[in-house]
Amino acid sequence: MKVPFIVLVLIFNCFLSRGQDYSIPTLTALPKDIIQTKVDLNGSWNFDASPKPDFWTNLNRRNTQNIQVPGQWIMQGKQVPAGQPAGYARTFTLPESYRGKRIKIRCNGVFSESTIYVNGKRVGYHLGGFTPFEFDISDLVHWDRANDIAIAVRSETLADSLASASKYAAHNLGGISRDIFVFAVASTNISSFHVSTDFDEAFRNAILHTELEVANQSNQKQQNLRVKFTLWNKDTQVVPIGNEIQTIDPLSLKESKSFKFAIPVNQPKQWTSEDPYLYTLQAELMDGDKLLHRTIRKIGFRELKVEGSQLLVNGKAVKLHGVNRHEVMPLRGRSLTDDIWKKDVELFRAANVNYIRTSHYPPDERFLDACDELGMFVEVEAPFCWAHQTEVPADKMEALLVNQHVEMVNRDKSHPSVIIWSLGNESLKYKEYFKRAGQVVKQMDPTRPRIFSQWGPDADDGELEITNHHYPGPTGPDKYRDLKRPITFDEYIHVNSYNRFELSADPGIRDMWGPLLDRMWTAMYNSKAVLGGAIWAGIDDTFFLPDHKVVGYGTWGPLDGWRREKPEYWNVKKAYSTVRITQVANHDAHGKLKFELENRYNFTNTAACQIVWKWGDREGTAQTQIEPRKTGAFELDLHGIDEPNSQLYIKVISPLGFVVDEYLFTVKPQALQVHKSLKTTLVTKASTANITVSTKQNSFVFDKSNGKVTVSNAKGTTLIQSGANLMLLPLNSEGRGIQMLGDDQNFEPYNPLCSNWVAQSILLKESSADKVVIEVTGTYAQAEGKLNYTVSNDGTFTVTYNFKLLQDVSPRQIGLVFDIPKELDELSWDRVGYWSYYPQQHLGALQGRAKAFNPQRPISVSAGPSEKPTWDWSEDQTTAGTNLFRATKQNIRSASLVAGDGRKINVLSNGQQHLRTWRDVHTDANKLLVADYINAGREGFLSSHAELDYRPLKRNDQVSGSITLNFN
Repeated sequence: MKVPFIVLVLIFNCFLSRGQDYSIPTLTALPKDIIQTKVDLNGSWNFDASPKPDFWTNLNRRNTQNIQVPGQWIMQGKQVPAGQPAGYARTFTLPESYRGKRIKIRCNGVFSESTIYVNGKRVGYHLGGFTPFEFDISDLVHWDRANDIAIAVRSETLADSLASASKYAAHNLGGISRDIFVFAVASTNISSFHVSTDFDEAFRNAILHTELEVANQSNQKQQNLRVKFTLWNKDTQVVPIGNEIQTIDPLSLKESKSFKFAIPVNQPKQWTSEDPYLYTLQAELMDGDKLLHRTIRKIGFRELKVEGSQLLVNGKAVKLHGVNRHEVMPLRGRSLTDDIWKKDVELFRAANVNYIRTSHYPPDERFLDACDELGMFVEVEAPFCWAHQTEVPADKMEALLVNQHVEMVNRDKSHPSVIIWSLGNESLKYKEYFKRAGQVVKQMDPTRPRIFSQWGPDADDGELEITNHHYPGPTGPDKYRDLKRPITFDEYIHVNSYNRFELSADPGIRDMWGPLLDRMWTAMYNSKAVLGGAIWAGIDDTFFLPDHKVVGYGTWGPLDGWRREKPEYWNVKKAYSTVRITQVANHDAHGKLKFELENRYNFTNTAACQIVWKWGDREGTAQTQIEPRKTGAFELDLHGIDEPNSQLYIKVISPLGFVVDEYLFTVKPQALQVHKSLKTTLVTKASTANITVSTKQNSFVFDKSNGKVTVSNAKGTTLIQSGANLMLLPLNSEGRGIQMLGDDQNFEPYNPLCSNWVAQSILLKESSADKVVIEVTGTYAQAEGKLNYTVSNDGTFTVTYNFKLLQDVSPRQIGLVFDIPKELDELSWDRVGYWSYYPQQHLGALQGRAKAFNPQRPISVSAGPSEKPTWDWSEDQTTAGTNLFRATKQNIRSASLVAGDGRKINVLSNGQQHLRTWRDVHTDANKLLVADYINAGREGFLSSHAELDYRPLKRNDQVSGSITLNFN
């Protein structure tokens, strides 16, 4: 590998190189000034959903509709008969500057089969919806008038079936879904330009490998050609490379040749996901002193190597903490716009993600450009998903199963962000469908490892450099600790999605997912052979069709389709944090506060991070020097600062400028205030219908017919309408299937209470001026037992329960529910969090306030708003209330519900109980649940993690608890 001088290698190639049994379609190196000089064909086209056979050749078309390109026809309200081609057509004119050059058309993605016509003449055909292609149209264009371009586009093909693309998105993906444009190059041009890099043993100096194909498409022999290379750094300074001009061997008429150059570069800055330093390499093809073709590539100096069970990047073993990403926009389908690619990378990078798998097809190249620029490792996946379900005829194997891999690698192999090639997703038939493709990928690019992304590690017969296991469960990290090759869990810790009835009841399940992720990722991080993993998924896969149907797999992302942060997003950021700080003690007598810091970066010393602290009105920075993948200590000198009951805030800022993590720490033990209540005298009265306990402030009326209590204030206004009701809420994985298929997407919140309550006895167990205790015994269909209601003269109202189960149940929540007036619609809380810090609008905020509804905002279906919202995800609302209002608040210390007229219910607790509120559409009342047990629900793909916290109950098991309220 290591060579101290320029090397020139010639490989004769006319699409098929010597010793090569596959063809590489031409993707001409785009001119440096392509943005200014291309003829952009994006925009309005004429469209015919049922074109006549001569649509593409008869230029006098009538009765067409307008359609936008890029785009999918179904997302624009167009319906095309299944299996039939749709017709696209428009005109374009060529600038005079193109005259004398080769004219080419580039299509970055047409789904999934296309035939192109120019001025009524057939140009070419392409199969595959996620890879680019181009055709030379020089001999077909007009210079004196507008040119006509028409494209036959068919969606339902074997390429679509092998990718399960339309099936996966639950709608037809047909259309010109990515950019399309015309450009011009010299008749002798650079028809391919790629780069790769590697380093010397010390990772100090590098070799820049360039691969060029030069095509002579002129009418004469070319024998005075040379190529000049120029390298610029990020600051546009020229980097000396020496021998930058190289002679190109003569080219005969219509001949193409490939050339490889190895160029030494002294001490280049390395490209990593943590420091994505990019250079610009320019190649100029010259005919003597005449410039023929100038093109550039952004490059990063980065070397990959698999060594045993480790993947080394620039000689260092890495851990990949990632997500899966689909191309998705709720109103556009899989055809994206508005530079959403860069926004996605910025959002995931800010969540401490360093790796994205492009499930389950190559993305638009602008996504990879953003990954190169911003710093993100990428596993690019070929467009195959459940491919074994499709039979491929023998004469189509190469075109369908090999060529799409070739086009993927040929487009993307110069991107430093791309570190793994995935041959496909969850498909059988490795030998029949993928073995040859894998061999071709290796021949085209021996610098990167390959993977076959599957349900288990043996699907590739042990042939590829990296293996994987989808959803290995919590035992996976230990199971694979000593594997002989690296393994990724490139789908793991599935976000709650298909348990839609649970999610409709309780968005708080999304926050409960976080500790499961943290537990699993920490185990993976500490397992040697586990290279990393990709959370399933990254962005909600929900599509709102023009006919108002809602389709897709749904709400499985830390980001929703509008790119708003969901509760899972903060949990990803915290679990994937690369700077994990732990307080080891309160500050000492000298004002020193000590911390432990675990540096989970792959490459970065914490000295490069900014650690900012604030305590009261004082602030400062901390200096640390902890190497990557190491743990160390630091301390803060808070001498002379006295901020009783305040917390120390610490923020860690990445060298790239985004916030890595935020913390709150207790400096001094909090001086808790003892709750003081005005003592009052209790008055108890009994009648044939009720037992009434009265104070100066409140009245508690117990109905002798059913044992239920009603609470009102001194004005006679109701505080509790009825209660308490036992909830043994069963787990529920249902959601009308795993895909949304356009049916009713309003999932009624799953909140069944124990049923068939029969009160058997009501006993005034204790009655005095200080305390009244009323015991109610009874049975439900699910349990039998008793409730003890205690009214105390300090204003507290305590309900204890003890029930024996009459049937088996695996509960998600256990507690008591009260019916309260809907006017009590403003919730506030104080709680203990899994993390020490949460954003203010997060469902897990340690303190917060939420209204049941916002009358200025629409009621959404369970999948969220169908038009782009301008508000936070927590403020979305269904008929049961806003997400923030109806989500379980875990581990509450206290909570309050307040009405506009001043009525108030306070829940007093100890940080070990949980609270949930919602609007019951059947009774038009609010519900208040105080629970002694909760878990993260029953999403099927997540259950192996969640079930570690399940508490399945059998007949005769006991459930009990105690709830304390007051009304001050």
